[in-house]
Amino acid sequence: MKTITETKQHAQLLTVPEAAQRLGISTRKMWQLISEGQLHAVHLGSRSTRILESEIEEFVKRLQEMAIHRN
Repeated sequence: MKTITETKQHAQLLTVPEAAQRLGISTRKMWQLISEGQLHAVHLGSRSTRILESEIEEFVKRLQEMAIHRN
């Protein structure tokens, strides 16, 4: 059985719909963010795209930092 620390060390890959759900946006908007380079995706073959959970966390941090600097 793995400990929590060991589990967190392994990157979790999310499908585009799962990542969109985490951010509360549509899958179409998620694809737009990926195509604009705002979110980095991992392409596993020609029909399988995944987003690292850590990438979602970093994206949210960047948005928070931008909001802080605007105020």
